[in-house]
Amino acid sequence: MGCEAQERKITAAGTVDVVLSSSSVMLNEVVAIGYGTMKKSDLTGSVTTVAADKLQKTPSPSLANALQGQAAGVTVNSLSGRPGASAEVRIRGVGTINNSAPIYVVDGVITDDIAFLSPSDIQSVEVLKDASATAIYGSRGANGVIIVTTKGGQARQRAQITFDAYVGVQTRWKKLDVMNAKDFAETYLKFNGTAKAREYYETNGFNAWLSRYMGVGSSSYYPTVYDADTNPTGFDYASQDTDWQDEVFRNALIQNYHLSIDGGNDQFTYSMSGSWFKQEGTIIGSDYSRFTGRLNTSYKATPWLKIGENISFMSSVAKNAYESGDNSESAGANILSAAFAMAPWDPARYPQGSVNKNGDDLSGQISAASNFKNVTNPLSMIEYSNPKVRNERWVGNVFADITPIPYLTWRSSYSFDYKITTDKSFSEAYEISSYDKREKNFLSSSMARTYNWNVDEILTYARTIGKHDFTAMAGFTVEEYNYYSIGNSGSTILNPVEKNWYLSQVTDDYGTPSDGVSRSRRQSWLGRLHYAYNNRYLATFNFRADGSSKFPENKWGYFPSFSLAWRISQENFMRDAQWLNDLKLRVGWGKVGNDNIGNDAFTLNMFNTGPTFVDYVLGVDQQLANGAAVLTWINNGGHWENTEQWSVGIDFGMFNNRLTGSVEGFIRNTNDMLMSVTAPAQTGNRYAATANVGKVRNKGIEISLEHRNSLTRDFEYSISGNVSFIDNKLTSLNGGSPIYTNYSNVQVVDQGHSLYYFWGYQYDGIYKTDEEVLEYLTGYTAEDTPFHAGDAKYRDVNGDGRIDDNDRVDLGSSIPWLNYGINLGAYWKNVDLQLFFQGVGGNKIYNQMRHRLESNGSTSVLSPMMAYAWCTDVQEAYANGEVDVTAPNPKNTVNYYASSRFLESGSYFRLKNLQIGYTLPKKWISKAGFQNCRFYFQGSNLFTCTKYKGFDPEVSSGVDYGNYPQSRTYIFGVNIVY
Repeated sequence: MGCEAQERKITAAGTVDVVLSSSSVMLNEVVAIGYGTMKKSDLTGSVTTVAADKLQKTPSPSLANALQGQAAGVTVNSLSGRPGASAEVRIRGVGTINNSAPIYVVDGVITDDIAFLSPSDIQSVEVLKDASATAIYGSRGANGVIIVTTKGGQARQRAQITFDAYVGVQTRWKKLDVMNAKDFAETYLKFNGTAKAREYYETNGFNAWLSRYMGVGSSSYYPTVYDADTNPTGFDYASQDTDWQDEVFRNALIQNYHLSIDGGNDQFTYSMSGSWFKQEGTIIGSDYSRFTGRLNTSYKATPWLKIGENISFMSSVAKNAYESGDNSESAGANILSAAFAMAPWDPARYPQGSVNKNGDDLSGQISAASNFKNVTNPLSMIEYSNPKVRNERWVGNVFADITPIPYLTWRSSYSFDYKITTDKSFSEAYEISSYDKREKNFLSSSMARTYNWNVDEILTYARTIGKHDFTAMAGFTVEEYNYYSIGNSGSTILNPVEKNWYLSQVTDDYGTPSDGVSRSRRQSWLGRLHYAYNNRYLATFNFRADGSSKFPENKWGYFPSFSLAWRISQENFMRDAQWLNDLKLRVGWGKVGNDNIGNDAFTLNMFNTGPTFVDYVLGVDQQLANGAAVLTWINNGGHWENTEQWSVGIDFGMFNNRLTGSVEGFIRNTNDMLMSVTAPAQTGNRYAATANVGKVRNKGIEISLEHRNSLTRDFEYSISGNVSFIDNKLTSLNGGSPIYTNYSNVQVVDQGHSLYYFWGYQYDGIYKTDEEVLEYLTGYTAEDTPFHAGDAKYRDVNGDGRIDDNDRVDLGSSIPWLNYGINLGAYWKNVDLQLFFQGVGGNKIYNQMRHRLESNGSTSVLSPMMAYAWCTDVQEAYANGEVDVTAPNPKNTVNYYASSRFLESGSYFRLKNLQIGYTLPKKWISKAGFQNCRFYFQGSNLFTCTKYKGFDPEVSSGVDYGNYPQSRTYIFGVNIVY
């Protein structure tokens, strides 16, 4: 926090008391922009600064997670609560079906992945949102730019040692309500059991039914079933009521330790740090640890030459059982999904004394699923699987700043991003049931290497002449992306101890080793001119030309932009407005390119492996000869996808800058979007080709406000918030093909709708009688109608008396139109309090987990409301209006069409973070050489207001199959500066 400058006239000797008033905006503050810096007061584009202390208040593995709710127009969705998982960041909406993520520029290094950086190393973050600000990055800036500056040493600063640490526990914050064992058994019988089976259950009890009708006692995979008369030592399933959510969730430890040393003199500055982060998952079988190291130095070799480097290293290890199935449709795709497929009468492990029909002791063994078929016990996923993903990454740059003449600086830099990922998974041989088993141990191992480099040559000339202030920049960049991977798998390691988990030890099913390579290049020319007259009239012009190897025919794209600003508060007619400290009007336009597509999108796709379909019989002896076939003909003329954006904004500061803010409106059009186009069948294309066909419009308003004040010398407070409203729509396809995704094609990309809108039937309740069906659906007869009493009533939108795809409608979007964040802070003497609230509104989530929990019980445990679902027992009473039912007939598949029945509001309001801290008084610690010592308690995700019925409203892709939920976290921490 800065302070307002004040002047006092000293007329005599003595003491002059000056009370400084805080200023939330320092107009001379320097912020990072593309390939340079600028005073905040001179900004003409839309740039939001996020203070580093705000990013460090939420315990998270990466900057992407910490940005949530901190900047207007920036949507952050924590896709998964899995340890080490990053977040999805979108700036001013989703502009393309291709990669819509922004780029990160860390100390000049351009990267798409920020996971290598510890949030504790960040000095400042600037978010470049409009095209006038991002156009300088050309092809990389279409989806916004986040510039990160890491901490560095200061000249004439003695060595300063900083230690930050926190330790805490993570817990689940929500549990889904499901039936207990008794209710589930009786409901299952009601839906699936014959009259004879139901009578047998009522007469002989649960154990007898399970043994006779489910075959538990007759299989050697299960212990014999308890019977008071015939088998008193058997296992009593009737006494079990396992909460499988309790079995797979746990309280998990999270910890972080960070140590840094900064300092410097007139010639040399340095900053080095190391940190270790470890996070256990709240779902068993998931853990993540990471070490990061950083070194930033600069050396002023001569008055005209400064050299330096910024180097970061990261090493991480992730262990996640069934990691690829975090949010998958399959019941056995992940730990959480598998837990709901286990019956509540099955124990996690068989207790002491459990014996099967052959006399084998099953004590302590993981239980076999007794009710559902083709089910894997979630504990066997953990116990017999050993996955490990290791990442090692070097990111950095080396640079030289040369000042050959006054006012001119030449920066030459080389940046690199080198990453090696090894993914090894050893799965043990085991047998729990006829399905839950693995006959041979199995090993898969792969390695991928990614290397990005770029060279920047930038000239900057900055000078002030009288009232004229101008900065001119011109430069050249070249970059290259290289990727290589190799992998194989096999089974049967004879001595399967960990030291032998290598492919050289595999003896069976050894696959064919496969490897792959990819490379792309870009070359760019860029320039910028910034001009200011009398600190009132400001103008910035950018131009960039990008050449990309991904477009063989049209390599070059040209991306201009401009922005203008008028500091109205500096005009003479505003001098009497003492309450107004700053008022600036901004307008900008720009065009930015996007080439985030595959390297071979415009390359002829051939298939030459056979002999199926492509080999030919030739010659006198009629021998097979190698052949080839075209899989996909390319579309000619492919060129850059481009994003054009207009924005108008106003920035203000009032009442000695105690109240500051900005309001901005924008229209962002993505033109010539690269999409798949289905060619006529006669062309022989196997896959849809790529073409420039789609257009997407995002338009919205962003508002940011901040108020800071000091009521007394000992008490200060701050209130800040941001809100953004965004409307997203695919305005045209121009020959492109609609894209259908997820369960039953429930999400669609099509003209006239939001990207990835939900497409399905409007659910209008439940039919009471067969006659009601035929009265509404006149296009069917009693013999051919798929709908009957107790079935779902879907709206006949086109009025043809039938239900088909023509009745599916736009049910809403997975993209929120409202995003907001609220920060509250208070400081009293040595005590500080911070609260951060965050939320979204207007988006929908398709709750596929409900689809399972509201079924007939043949693949999953059931929700309690299914006890009152329609069945033949209540058919007459329901028709007469004597009872109500909560769900349609679970035995008819028509009742599980993609519809609004399972579509829910994804809006939420969440207390993302609460932190209470205490700083020890200076007089207590100064004698020991400490500059600062602060202890704090912090809670994250303490409460969430939402109507969503799933685990967590933060869901990847908008369809929830059982997504890894966010955790509630309690931590204790310390900040020490020596």
